[in-house]
Amino acid sequence: MVKKLGVQKLVLLLFSVILLFGAAACSSNNTSSDEKDSGGKTKLTIWLWPNMGIEKQIEQYAKDNNIEVDIQTSEFEDVHSNLTTALAAGSGAPDISAIEVKGIDKMKANPDHFHNLLDLGAEDVKGDYLDWKWQQALTADGKHLLGLPTDIGPQAMAYRTDIFEQAGLPTDREEVAALFNTWDDYLKVGEQIKAKTGKALIDSPNGAYTVLEGQGDEKYYDKDGNIIVQDNAQIKKAYDFAMEIIDKDLTAGFEQFSSEWGTGMLNGDYATILAPAWMMTSMKATAPDAAGKWDMTLLPEGSGNWGGSFLTIPKESKNAEEAYKLIKWLLSPEQQLVTFKESGNFPSTPGIYNSEEIQSFTSEYFNNAPVGKIYAEAAQKVKPIIEGPESIQVEQIIGDAITRVKDGQAKPDASWDKAMEQLERELAR
Repeated sequence: MVKKLGVQKLVLLLFSVILLFGAAACSSNNTSSDEKDSGGKTKLTIWLWPNMGIEKQIEQYAKDNNIEVDIQTSEFEDVHSNLTTALAAGSGAPDISAIEVKGIDKMKANPDHFHNLLDLGAEDVKGDYLDWKWQQALTADGKHLLGLPTDIGPQAMAYRTDIFEQAGLPTDREEVAALFNTWDDYLKVGEQIKAKTGKALIDSPNGAYTVLEGQGDEKYYDKDGNIIVQDNAQIKKAYDFAMEIIDKDLTAGFEQFSSEWGTGMLNGDYATILAPAWMMTSMKATAPDAAGKWDMTLLPEGSGNWGGSFLTIPKESKNAEEAYKLIKWLLSPEQQLVTFKESGNFPSTPGIYNSEEIQSFTSEYFNNAPVGKIYAEAAQKVKPIIEGPESIQVEQIIGDAITRVKDGQAKPDASWDKAMEQLERELAR
């Protein structure tokens, strides 16, 4: 009897070992997001692109809440294309992914690819965000929220004080802003700068187009989802303005974010950059030695919005509740304020725009300009505009049309017509 009981115990022990190794084997073959680290902590995989400015806060949250995070950074275009591929395949998506404002509408065509943040309690924080920004991630029926808003991209104008002084122009921020009541005024100042200093007015005509396209009431799509590029006078105005900059030889002709752009920023090859808030970080990173040479003021004819993103939770994630806790904390007004002060990404949470911390925030790089106050004022001038599902593609096509003219490869009217033909052909697929 004693021997028989010993055999039974041995059999049970062996069976337990087999189960244990079987479970371990299953776990090692599981490529979904519900992984734990070796210590049993929840692990979240997060896809971002460079300079989003939230990495340190994510790591701090992980440390404070005893979880693991795997932040995977890829180029802007790669994050969106990789996510689209993973969602279509049903595998390979992260627990959290950033999606830019021009990409969120396309994702809304398949909301079931994402956890509905309304089911996770997002309605409780709706009041924290700009209404138009919240709506950008909400399906038309109002039943599915794909993401919480990160920053927005209100626009202002950075300018070189030394070039303005050489041109016989004022350098005081308010006096500079008074020079530019209209975009025609902006061109006239540019002609004076060119005549007196030989310097260009602006870094890139494409940058000017991007500002003006966002200052109208509509952009590429109407509220019913119809594409209206050819019928929208604001888009043609923006394109024609870029053409006028080229025709008057007021552009340095650099590609924004290139090394040449940064060299020109340092050397003073151009007098202004039309800059969304997040571009402050790019300027500092690209031309750190230009600190103090640039100042900041408001734009002509309002503001406009360029950029801004969302953090989403793909449906593949098995850690949706933990992922939501992270993004809810990370994108709270308090943490968006931290992000702005450290990285320049302007909050999508209007309740803090008039706070002392925003209003008194200055930047040494921009000659101690009150950039918090400037961008808060600009943010309140932004007109809500529908982006539409193919906004990235439309903007690329028109941007290429501007570049062709800048490079002397086409005349303005011919380049515009070619872009419209390309739009009709590609969007009809």
